[in-house]
Amino acid sequence: MIASGADIDSDQLAVASKGTVTENLVAEYGVNEGDPVGQLQWTRGRILPEIDCLLWRWGCRSDNVNSVVNRIGLSSDRGLDYHSAYALINIVSVRDRKNVAMGVGSDDSVKVWLNGKVVHVNNVDRGTTGIQDLFRVNLNAGDNLLLVKVSDNLWNWGMFFDIYLAAGDFRTSLPTATLDISLATHLFQKYRATLQNPEIQEVLPTVLSQLQKPEIQALLTPFTINIAAENPDLLAQFGLQDEAITFIKGNPGVRAMLRDPDFQILLQNPNALSEFVALVTGDEPIIPPEQSALPADVDGNGVVNILDLVRIATRLGRTGPDPADVNRDGTVNIRDIVLAAALMGAEAAAPSQYAFGGLHREDLGLQTGDIHAWIAQAQRLDLRDPTLEKGVAVLKHLMEVLTPNETDLLPNYPNPFNPETWIPYQLATSADVRISIYAADGKLVRMLNLGHQPVGIYRQCSRAAYWDGRNRQGEPVASGVYFYTLTAGEFTATRKMLIRK
Repeated sequence: MIASGADIDSDQLAVASKGTVTENLVAEYGVNEGDPVGQLQWTRGRILPEIDCLLWRWGCRSDNVNSVVNRIGLSSDRGLDYHSAYALINIVSVRDRKNVAMGVGSDDSVKVWLNGKVVHVNNVDRGTTGIQDLFRVNLNAGDNLLLVKVSDNLWNWGMFFDIYLAAGDFRTSLPTATLDISLATHLFQKYRATLQNPEIQEVLPTVLSQLQKPEIQALLTPFTINIAAENPDLLAQFGLQDEAITFIKGNPGVRAMLRDPDFQILLQNPNALSEFVALVTGDEPIIPPEQSALPADVDGNGVVNILDLVRIATRLGRTGPDPADVNRDGTVNIRDIVLAAALMGAEAAAPSQYAFGGLHREDLGLQTGDIHAWIAQAQRLDLRDPTLEKGVAVLKHLMEVLTPNETDLLPNYPNPFNPETWIPYQLATSADVRISIYAADGKLVRMLNLGHQPVGIYRQCSRAAYWDGRNRQGEPVASGVYFYTLTAGEFTATRKMLIRK
């Protein structure tokens, strides 16, 4: 399965399914081949150990996730960026085993669940050609459900996995759902002991009915819910009475439920919340009316945010039916970007603040120069239309958000490295940029002249300065400490890096 979004800590399955499926549900109960998630369905596929060394002068990269995604029909895009892939498999062990070594490799971030529990996370931006992380787990005799998630930012998308047991000690099989269970039922069973407390039964129906109100739903985000769990007095802002707040203060089980990521997803899904209320109270669920889709919601996740702008920008010039054609005039153009910007932060349920879709601003592949060009084109449109006028205002605000407050030299990655590394930086003003690399004795090893660069954040591999670990004569340098200095206009800064061979 794949889903839009590259934040390893966000639940992209929940977004794609509008809260009916979550990562934790899949990790604990499994799925059946063909089960839907949004517009896609779980599809059988084999991830091959494919490695490409032809297009990379000083190294190799794997794009094997994109290859299998294309091969099995989840997407025809040969270069998907800012997506997450989920690989689910069943490991059958002949007996209980403790402290079993497992390994993963990923481009970029990776998270691993075993039997419903997270056993490994590495939030990293890197390439891969094989196993990079080792960790240890316990296996049960019989079935062990393994879920691996790899979130990709830009360029290649790779995944590798290994289990360090003899071939006769285990086998693998296609996973199947152990139980067809809804998110509401899962959470009701998980917190049954807490929910059936007589004191909670007196308070909880009132609390839950309050949370179902549309004006309260607009405020329910993981951030606000976590804050409320730590500071129950803030629940008064949600209309809760003093006795309910006092009760929540004195019951850690309720606060633990509030902090549960699946419960936070449930609170933002009116249908699931209604089902949960019915399970708690014993009443019939009240299903809210279906919410209308937003035309600018290109990825169909129920919210218009900066990721939709990026997707529209990548489709400029396309004709015919296309989700990026916001105004449905048959062509994807600047008018679609401006209209989407006007709807930025609008949801089918209620408006919210501008959102980056769980990404850091520098991870979007979107620069101030892009937005400046959009604004220049938009100002040639008929801005007497108030929607277009609002869209341009939003674009101007985004340009401010994407503009660094100060010029800075950032830590190179990877570090230590062998033989190549990337040197990121950011510019608060446009400038002529060069990076000088020195040996520990102060001798100049290499000069990287990057030319005149506009304002922006140069963090990703496609934009950061690249050093292949060679001197001016093209010879590999020796292991040891080196220093790199950024000169951008009148700004200079120096950092240290280490080559380890």
